Amino acid sequence: MSLCDIERIIITHPHPDHCGFAAEIVSQSGAEVWTHRLNETLLAPTEQSREKSHAFYRQLFVNCGMPELQLEEYFQSRRESRSYTEPVRTTRTLAEGDQIEFAEANWTVYHTPGHSGGLICLFQPELRVLLANDHILRSISSNPIVEPDPDGGPRPHRLVEYLHHLQRMADLDPVVVWTGHGAEIHDLQKIVRQRIRFHQRRAEYILDMLASRAMTAFEIAQAIFGTRVGFDVFLSLSETIGHLDWLEEQGKIQSEDRNGVAYWNT
Repeated sequence: MSLCDIERIIITHPHPDHCGFAAEIVSQSGAEVWTHRLNETLLAPTEQSREKSHAFYRQLFVNCGMPELQLEEYFQSRRESRSYTEPVRTTRTLAEGDQIEFAEANWTVYHTPGHSGGLICLFQPELRVLLANDHILRSISSNPIVEPDPDGGPRPHRLVEYLHHLQRMADLDPVVVWTGHGAEIHDLQKIVRQRIRFHQRRAEYILDMLASRAMTAFEIAQAIFGTRVGFDVFLSLSETIGHLDWLEEQGKIQSEDRNGVAYWNT
């Protein structure tokens, strides 16, 4: 079998390590590309969508208290990452509950935002097999990536969504979960309990820090993850923002605006 024989590509989410070769496959095979509708613009960005994304993240990071140097380093790393992917057009959009036939079986689509807004998992109910890509990993908790709402609404709280959809997948009671990185999972209920407890402990740690003084998201991220550069600054802030969102939804913290920068306190 060669690339020319591929007829269909299902993109679970639009991160370069999962879709970076899609455009090349399509150019050689004419394969269809199926994915969730929220991934379409990210897979084939326009100049306008890039400008909107740039503006969103600049405003977000300023609000988080990120210094200008780290902010520019992040945008430079983002520009460099474009070399890992080429734009690819979507042929068919997938939604929660859709059925896909492959490997001589019917698979159900589950929309599970968290690590990415348009991320989907596929479940085969008779075999109880879950294709979970980056939604569930065996060794670590997936980073809840901060993103703008593609429909123009309020910024989604990705960690809150992630935890909700972790439990949804555990409730399917799969016998095996095939992950996007690392080994498969045979004890998903246990893994989900571990993930929830991990995030509870992280949130408690942040609460303890805020009990002594108000802090920005950037300061909290540095206290947890240390000094980061380039794209790693974004990842550490995404996780921190996720916990702040979660704590705010529980009514445990609130923010105070100081000249466009949010300071969090209990």
